[in-house]
Amino acid sequence: MLRRLLINSLLVLFSLTLTVLAVLGADRLLGILKAPPDLPKWVELNFPAGDEQHYSTSEFSYDVYINSLGLRDRELPRERGKAFRIAAIGDSYTYGWGVNIEDCWTSLLNEHFREAGETVEVINLGKPGQGPPEYAALAEKAIPLLRPDLVLVCMLQGNDIRGVGPEPDALPAPDFYERVRRCFPNTTRLVRDLQREREYTGRSHLAMPPGRSTAEDNRRWMANTAHEIYEKYSDEEKARFDSFEEPVRTAFMQGDLNAYMVNLSVLNPDFYIMTMDLEDAWTETCISRAAHALSRIRKVAEDYGARTVVVAMPEGPYVNRAALEGMRRIGHNMPEWLLQTDAMDKTIETAATRAGLPCYKVTDAFRKEIDRTDLYFPLDGHPTAAGHLLFKEAFLPALEKLIAGQKKGGQ
Repeated sequence: MLRRLLINSLLVLFSLTLTVLAVLGADRLLGILKAPPDLPKWVELNFPAGDEQHYSTSEFSYDVYINSLGLRDRELPRERGKAFRIAAIGDSYTYGWGVNIEDCWTSLLNEHFREAGETVEVINLGKPGQGPPEYAALAEKAIPLLRPDLVLVCMLQGNDIRGVGPEPDALPAPDFYERVRRCFPNTTRLVRDLQREREYTGRSHLAMPPGRSTAEDNRRWMANTAHEIYEKYSDEEKARFDSFEEPVRTAFMQGDLNAYMVNLSVLNPDFYIMTMDLEDAWTETCISRAAHALSRIRKVAEDYGARTVVVAMPEGPYVNRAALEGMRRIGHNMPEWLLQTDAMDKTIETAATRAGLPCYKVTDAFRKEIDRTDLYFPLDGHPTAAGHLLFKEAFLPALEKLIAGQKKGGQ
């Protein structure tokens, strides 16, 4: 009797094991056979699809066209091709504020790979005014749609560590769904894809027609914003603004200068110095919050078979003398030591390390050109076409190694 019971128990255990192995095998087979879903016809990842914007100031003039995915980029084929796909997530330094899209570093990389005959494509997911929490939210929407092989999280020096937003809740402990996801990643991914497909099905692009604005429209809007900001200043803040040099005050009031940048210098002249002390408790909090956002991006990328890396984007006042002087002209406290410190890279690198991600920096390449006056717009502060080109050239060797390593690892 005992022997028969033991044999039956072993048979049941063997059957259960075979069943589990069969189910796991089916899930893995599904991952091999299931092709990525086609892109939806219209979706708003960053901006309303079809939007058209034109900007012109005394420092630059450029045009913006938004594709059917809501990105400032070329149209992508609805079917996922075989090209090695790179998704670049970032703020206005990735979006290309102040330059036409063909002069943006993402486009320059695409041009390089095309001329080299390499099947690599870089997709621009940049949006002005964003930070790590928004990067994570975008990654969770965009990665399942775009299925990149590599995700670049483009963290702007200083700014993105300072601008992490409200403190997030603690990372939740793995629940039942999380355990299922780990065991059956392809099946759970298929369920999410089907849910997302239903979400996009039936959406009418005509429900919200594309926006159109001229350079004059945008200048008028910025001037109105500037006057509204000024009217809300306290007497002390108005006195500070009135101490700025006359060309800056005039450009601000006429909508010829980013009103929010000037406002920042009025409200917080030490903006560029903040988070430079790695021992400061508030800096530590900012690093922790940024690491949380980066962990979210790494997790969704891993779910879809992509690798994630962090790139420290060179902000002018930390790498270029003329850019530092420009921010000083619009009221920021800009000590010379900002051009020697590496704190702005260390904060990003620390957040990346905590999220389990590598961090790439190009600060040295920019500081070798520290006295060039053509890399950043003097008062606006964003990179010029020359600045984008320098970044592309500085980052390209590291990117090519990443691509080669990823392709080799995928074989």
